[in-house]
Amino acid sequence: MQPIWRKVAAAAASAATLVALVAGCGGGPSTSNNASGGQTTSEQKPIEGGSVTLDALQNIRDLDPAFAYDTQSYEVVTELYDQLVTWKGDTTDIIPMAAQDYTVSPDGLTYTFHIRKGMTFWNGDPVTAQSFIDELYRVLSPTLQSPGQSFYEIIQGADAYAAGKAKTISGLQAPDPYTLVIKLSKPEAFFIQILTMPFASAVDTKFIQSVGNHEVYKKNPAFDSNQAMGSGPFKLQSINQNQIVLVKNTNYWRTDQYGQKLPYLDKVTINVNGNDQIDAMHFEQGQTAWIAWNMGGIPSSAYPKFMSDPNLKKLTVTAVQNSVQYVGMNTKTGPTAKPLVRQAIEYAIDKQAVLKLNNGRGQIANQPLPPGVVGYVKNLDPSVQYTYDPNKAKQLLAQAGYPNGFTIDFYSQNSPDQLKFDQAIQQQLAQVGIKVNLHTSSWATFLDVAEAGKAPMFWLAWIQDFPDASDFLNTLFNSNQAPQNNMTLYSNPQVDAWLNKAQYDPNQDERNQLYAQVTNQIMKDAPWVPMWYDTFTAAVQPWVHGFYIPKATTDRYEFIWVDPGHNS
Repeated sequence: MQPIWRKVAAAAASAATLVALVAGCGGGPSTSNNASGGQTTSEQKPIEGGSVTLDALQNIRDLDPAFAYDTQSYEVVTELYDQLVTWKGDTTDIIPMAAQDYTVSPDGLTYTFHIRKGMTFWNGDPVTAQSFIDELYRVLSPTLQSPGQSFYEIIQGADAYAAGKAKTISGLQAPDPYTLVIKLSKPEAFFIQILTMPFASAVDTKFIQSVGNHEVYKKNPAFDSNQAMGSGPFKLQSINQNQIVLVKNTNYWRTDQYGQKLPYLDKVTINVNGNDQIDAMHFEQGQTAWIAWNMGGIPSSAYPKFMSDPNLKKLTVTAVQNSVQYVGMNTKTGPTAKPLVRQAIEYAIDKQAVLKLNNGRGQIANQPLPPGVVGYVKNLDPSVQYTYDPNKAKQLLAQAGYPNGFTIDFYSQNSPDQLKFDQAIQQQLAQVGIKVNLHTSSWATFLDVAEAGKAPMFWLAWIQDFPDASDFLNTLFNSNQAPQNNMTLYSNPQVDAWLNKAQYDPNQDERNQLYAQVTNQIMKDAPWVPMWYDTFTAAVQPWVHGFYIPKATTDRYEFIWVDPGHNS
């Protein structure tokens, strides 16, 4: 299995794997025409009721939509909160969600959304245009420090507000309770896509203020860890270190093509279990409904059995992802502050050997941007096409002033598969004189260290939020993204200039040229060792319907239904 990811999952199933999905889920999905954007089987009307149980390797870190920026948190939070727009089923098309409709001005600067009337939070408070404005003010607050802040600074007046130089954001307006107007300072082709993220959810400000002693624009520990108040399809019934329980929001506004209310399920129970072998066994015994994003896919220890057992294999579906696994290195402190040291580590790691520990599920990476994203550089400069070469690594270490190597701390989350990857890196670096001290912890604890820029070395992965190169290159390498997103603290003024220009350039060919320059320079500076681009394999019980691997989000529970008598 792949490690748990930072950010949203994105995948594209091939025709061959779609056949496996059909076999495992009782029929091929067809997209409904209503606002749900979900998928249902075309041969059978979904059945309401029932429950499912899932396993997860790690608990979620953030319940607050202003902070939910990892796959574990994202999967749960998107079931609790509504956004203005959403992705249509397993496509990359955008459709209205909480917005009944929207328009964009010819100059690309003004977005007008008409909010659906009658929507409420779970406590009965109305969802209005102000509910979305309140959340964007929170995300852009200079004191909240949301990881989503930079996505929305293109809104007129948002940069001044985020810098603490203004008290209001001129580009956010609600001319009436159900009309939201967002004005941008300059056109941005993918702005509508970033409105699908949890950062742009409707929130109940009164509730947030009621559950803690903190101002709404400061981080509220209760609202982020054990309290929620959304308008989404599921309500949070309970959460603790071992389990998350979601129950149906019976007043939810969305319906399917038959007029049935979403969600179909009455209850979703997520058990947090750090033993992936037990989790695989639970699925084999029929105790859990699927192994997907919540588990990071089928564990590597169980993968051979799933592929060799015909009864299990027919329940699997495989997809290629726009994602990258990588080893990050702190570019500001310690030995890795020297580019020669980072280049040496590039040569010292045998990526293919590590990938074998993941059952070969992936394509070796040679740059941060995956091949499926426009802007991928097909012909990198020869000087940055690193290969496994321990002798070259030793030469570079000697040039950098470390002929006998050094000792460095390496951080990651504590899943069984991740430990195997870490130990392989540890052994490979030892061969060139670098002693690696491994530090594994829970997902939340690991992110706290990494996002503070305090990890000398670490393993993480990045998956697209939206299908644009900027989501990888600008978000991960622009110096203004350090330390929350740019966790290596990488800073190159020329790279920043190229990234800032490409961010708003309307000419895609020019953007591609700029991103090629960025990629070559990043690989020369070597803040990362890109490891591989993921191939994701899920498993789904035959009594589960409506499941699909999304291209631009995580699992969508609201579209799942189960055969009567098959509650797990």
